[in-house]
Amino acid sequence: MVSSPATAAQRRRAASRWSCRPADGFTLIELLVVIAIIAVLAGILFPVFAQAREKARQTTCLSNQRQLGVAMLLYVEDYGETFPGGVDRNREEKTAGGARPLRRGRWGDRVWPGQGWAGQCFPYVKNTALFGCPTDPAFAASRPPHNTAVSYGYNINLVSGSDESDDDQEESGSGGSYGGNGGGGEEVDDDTPPRGVSLASLAAPTKTILLFELSGVWANVTDPREGTGVSANQGRHFSASANGLDNRLYAQKDWSTSRENQYATGYLGGRPPYDPAKTQFRAARGRHTGGSNFLLADGHVKWLRGERVSSGRNATHEACGQDNRPAAVSGCDDAFRAAGTGAAGFGATFSIQ
Repeated sequence: MVSSPATAAQRRRAASRWSCRPADGFTLIELLVVIAIIAVLAGILFPVFAQAREKARQTTCLSNQRQLGVAMLLYVEDYGETFPGGVDRNREEKTAGGARPLRRGRWGDRVWPGQGWAGQCFPYVKNTALFGCPTDPAFAASRPPHNTAVSYGYNINLVSGSDESDDDQEESGSGGSYGGNGGGGEEVDDDTPPRGVSLASLAAPTKTILLFELSGVWANVTDPREGTGVSANQGRHFSASANGLDNRLYAQKDWSTSRENQYATGYLGGRPPYDPAKTQFRAARGRHTGGSNFLLADGHVKWLRGERVSSGRNATHEACGQDNRPAAVSGCDDAFRAAGTGAAGFGATFSIQ
């Protein structure tokens, strides 16, 4: 059958139209739809990837604290079942004429009890990397040996006499394990190092904080005295101690605090800062998905939100509530006290009672 001329022309025009259209092309609308779908998927998946990465860092941090816990318990076993007390105040500068003490009046060159715990425990660790948390911004700026990032702070309540400052002791004439005047005006040797409390004095080691997370601290952890013997060997700070209260985190090389050293736990004990612009808490929540890792005095590590950890000075009795709330136990007081280990409402406490 022979096609008509008109039919053949129509076929040629149709073939021409189809040959001009790209076989695999996209319209602008189709392209925008694909981009929108990719953007939605990215918005869903990227936070998941970030959480997975942070979870890995949290696990590394937990492992570090667990190994530090083993080291500290080895220290306790070797030192008459007492916890580290920190560096002493006996600063000696080695000169051509020999060693001479550095003392500068009443405040001298002293630091708070518990500072320098990391150097005391380093012989049982021998790895500077274990003192740093990968999430801590200070970790990336770590410069061993003198400026190793120390992402963990020590519970100052584990040091004898830490409930009172030297001022309190001098005014009361009670003296103390780290300086001040003794009873009857007798001078107490300022060079006496602080003493850690005994393991037997802890009412419930499974509830008492040993180490907590912080940021902004670098120290010479490779030296048992963290460089106090020779000033040139000191790092920027000493490894820190604290009791979980705002403006009570001590890492400076004198009797002071600084907001450059910060808790990374989130607000502890349900205590919001008086002034959020002038606080030692880095954020309202902990650095690991809203919480942080805590090493307990029996050597195990727990992830807890800040409000689940009671902060403050030692409780006067293990049944006391934080700040004596509710006032249900005789003999408790509200002087910024942590909850006792037997009190309800907290997963852990800074108190040893």
